[in-house]
Amino acid sequence: MLGVEASEVVIRNYSQRWGSATQNGRLAFNWRIIMAPRPLIDYVAAHEACHLIHNDHSADFWRLLERIMPDYESRRLQLAINGAKFQL
Repeated sequence: MLGVEASEVVIRNYSQRWGSATQNGRLAFNWRIIMAPRPLIDYVAAHEACHLIHNDHSADFWRLLERIMPDYESRRLQLAINGAKFQL
């Protein structure tokens, strides 16, 4: 949907984040996200993919995320509220 590809996708054991993206195109995801409902997994994946274009949380970043996931705000809120349930 974004017209970009990650150079690498890795799974990590993060304690404070669900994912990350580097300027060289590597996406990393917390293995615990697999315990979340699919819509929240999709949100984290879309969020990190948008960082391949905008490596910040600028207004342009959020507009891009909204373009590909119009309901991202509700998913983001659900993750904030329920994220602790996905920790072991």
